[in-house]
Amino acid sequence: MLSKNEVDHVADLARLHVDEAEYELYEKQLYDILSEIKKIEDVDVEGETEIMISPSTNKNTYSNDSIGPMLSTSDVLKNAKHTNGDFIVVPRVVADSEEI
Repeated sequence: MLSKNEVDHVADLARLHVDEAEYELYEKQLYDILSEIKKIEDVDVEGETEIMISPSTNKNTYSNDSIGPMLSTSDVLKNAKHTNGDFIVVPRVVADSEEI
């Protein structure tokens, strides 16, 4: 099993607050995850398998950037829920550093 310090370290990395009552639960869950990773690490693939970058055989397709028809600013803004001048107002998704 993991030590309380290791659980604290992972919680700090994830910016989680762990109550005393939650340590045993997180300890078991982290141990289970690490056990599964260990199983993957233990698989012997030397000389048996060609290195695979992707499980798909799809190739990247690229197209040229070209300027095409565009909507006018007024057409774009009339579909926006909230506007401020020529800008669309959206909800804040990144907190200020003082809020963290």
